[in-house]
Amino acid sequence: MSFQHLANALDKQRQLQCYRQTTSVVGGNQPQLSVGSKPYINFSSNDYLGLAIEPAVIEAAQHGAAQWGCGSGGSPLITGHSNKHQYLQDMLSDICGQEAVMLFSSGFAANSGVLATLLQKDDYLLQDKLNHASLMEAGSNGPATMQRYRHNDMTQLTAYLDKHASATNKLIISEGVFSMDGDSGDLSRLSQLSKQHNAWLMVDDAHGFGLCGDGRGSCAAQDIKADILMATFGKAIGTSGAFVAADKSTIEYLTNFCRHYIYSTSLAMPIVTATIKSVELAQQVWRHQAIFERIDYFKDKANALGLNLMPSNSAIQPLLVGSSEAALNLTTRLKSQGLWVSAIRPPTVPVGTARLRITLSTKQSFAQIDQLLQALAQELG
Repeated sequence: MSFQHLANALDKQRQLQCYRQTTSVVGGNQPQLSVGSKPYINFSSNDYLGLAIEPAVIEAAQHGAAQWGCGSGGSPLITGHSNKHQYLQDMLSDICGQEAVMLFSSGFAANSGVLATLLQKDDYLLQDKLNHASLMEAGSNGPATMQRYRHNDMTQLTAYLDKHASATNKLIISEGVFSMDGDSGDLSRLSQLSKQHNAWLMVDDAHGFGLCGDGRGSCAAQDIKADILMATFGKAIGTSGAFVAADKSTIEYLTNFCRHYIYSTSLAMPIVTATIKSVELAQQVWRHQAIFERIDYFKDKANALGLNLMPSNSAIQPLLVGSSEAALNLTTRLKSQGLWVSAIRPPTVPVGTARLRITLSTKQSFAQIDQLLQALAQELG
């Protein structure tokens, strides 16, 4: 039978407790969501600053739709690049301290596009083992030689750089804040190594931009400037899409040769106008104070309860469980208490490290955080 491997693969996923399916929720950006008629406190949203439901951001989206329509009209090199797209790019360029910026439909498209366009056969790509799947897939499918170094292991990375010193071009990639572990890349040391070994440094700051460095991102927080910076709008900024920032010549090269950019429709106008407002609000100091107060509160209480948190100072607070079955059972028991916390399983994380990926938001109350902590202590005690 044709394509029998599809059914076989799904059967194996079920056996491994790794089967995935979508769940229709109402209010995925809200501090409380619902499935059918059952409400849950939401501890799985990436809307760390609560900007997706900020009235000013919603109003900006409505204005964009009323003024310019729901789409963008075309790809960026035809009619899809408006003065609002340019305004957002210039705004991001100033915030990130980079010469130029270009917009993408998603972080996956941005990472795939950058690596597919810049890397050639004799180049050498070095990636942190915990980098996002989009980076790993693009590196694996590309012509360059890819080497993965142990997570934040600068000694191993240095050895690899020394071994391949003769490579035509060398590119090091790390996340600013790692999406499944919540810890930070050692960007300061990576920046030093890249300069010492005549390499470029690319930072994927999907989970750091808008949150770290007073809203300017992980590079600003660690006082470095990456050669290439990618960040998304779907996390702390609360909208959708992504951007790549670099020097002018790199952005010009990508504009001319990146197929992911050239042949994709530009971001819709309501998304652009909402993102402009949201990026502006994400620079407000009180918002960062609010989220880090919740992070510190959660960590202190969790540690006092003896919960097995992974080391993280970000809004991503993973609770290590171990097996996929145990993680699924725990998230099911929490849902019975009205708490929505996602179980993360292989292959997203290594076998034996399934976890609950608890995410915090400024929209969550301390009472709601207490409710989660009490439930975890009860279930794991």
